[in-house]
Amino acid sequence: MHDALLRAREVCKSYDNGRILALNGVSLEMAQGESIAVMGPSGCGKSTLLSLIGLLDAPTSGQIIVAGEDLARIKNPSAFRARSVGFVFQDHHLIPAMTVLENIEAPMIALGLPRQERRERAITLLEQVDLMPRAHFLPARLSGGERQRAAVGRALANRPRLLLADEPTGNLDSVNGARVVELFIHYARQQGLGIIMATHNPDIAASCDRIIRMRDGKLETDV
Repeated sequence: MHDALLRAREVCKSYDNGRILALNGVSLEMAQGESIAVMGPSGCGKSTLLSLIGLLDAPTSGQIIVAGEDLARIKNPSAFRARSVGFVFQDHHLIPAMTVLENIEAPMIALGLPRQERRERAITLLEQVDLMPRAHFLPARLSGGERQRAAVGRALANRPRLLLADEPTGNLDSVNGARVVELFIHYARQQGLGIIMATHNPDIAASCDRIIRMRDGKLETDV
């Protein structure tokens, strides 16, 4: 796969001086614009895998390359994340004191984008996630589905190469969950964005190009 967006090779992650092995020799490749669902029981290593790919943590051994960059050689992880990776979690993590519009603008500050460009890009994203009427609302005034759609808009603000979603529909009903995932998939195909999404929901997983199943820190199947 010459145009791989992600290459993970024999990735291991242990904790507690090696007594807990969260990932055990995981190897994975994905192409530009591909969407992958990662499934498996709680504690199987799904969230650990996403945190390593997103440079929130480092593997104990093995190699991860994202968009041609070896993560072990990146000197400034926060700058890399701001530039290349978007995150959506089960909890939206919106800033309570900021409006929806300001929340979506916030990540762009790290890229040094001018205020006018930040505002224009945020408005476009609000329209894409169907939240323009809520632009000046604080998160507390939004429904759960609206807050999660706002989190999607924020994750896409810096036009990342890769979107990592950890149980993004876990707090939503089936209708809102399906709507959030539809946004992921649509944007991925339109922009060539890669998506890796950890989920327990088989209906949500089925909307992705591939499904990977994990157990005890290992890849069990990749279809």
